[in-house]
Amino acid sequence: MKTLRIITILYLLTIVLATSAHAQTDYVITAKGDSIPCKISMPFFGGIKYKDDAMSEPKKIKPEEIKQYFIARKNLLERSVQTDSTLKPVFMTVIEKGKINIYESIIYSGDTQIAIWYISKDSDDVIALKTSGLSLSKPRRTRKDILAKMLMDNKAVYNKYKADDKFTFKQIRKLVHWYDTGHPLTSH
Repeated sequence: MKTLRIITILYLLTIVLATSAHAQTDYVITAKGDSIPCKISMPFFGGIKYKDDAMSEPKKIKPEEIKQYFIARKNLLERSVQTDSTLKPVFMTVIEKGKINIYESIIYSGDTQIAIWYISKDSDDVIALKTSGLSLSKPRRTRKDILAKMLMDNKAVYNKYKADDKFTFKQIRKLVHWYDTGHPLTSH
């Protein structure tokens, strides 16, 4: 009886692990909106590529053709967005996803890594909001006002933003997460 119980537990555990591993697969979403389960590779040279079962060769992921992609093993979601400073769309890492989105772009300057957070509301056109570098093109007050306007239709979140008067990466993420989900962010 004890052996049967152990076998049953191991069988159920195998099913759960197989199901959770299968649930998290790589995918791309094309500019047309088609979702394609695939395998995404990140070669050292040549850019990020994807390959589904029907393809003979991997295809390069380009922001003009792919709206977003997800790499399951890294839990990494990248979306094609349009910044106010570029003519072509670029991929950025999604930090928060909802009605308001936060994206991150990392720039390397010698040995220094500079993070720039962009924000959008109901659009793929993003605005630079916060940087770990020295400055952005828009003054801090203007960027704070941009965030305030986006939060304004959620009175509780907006009031918290105004009362705390903080403009840190952590506070911005907490407020946007609360705005998008209705629940405070518990970690990060």
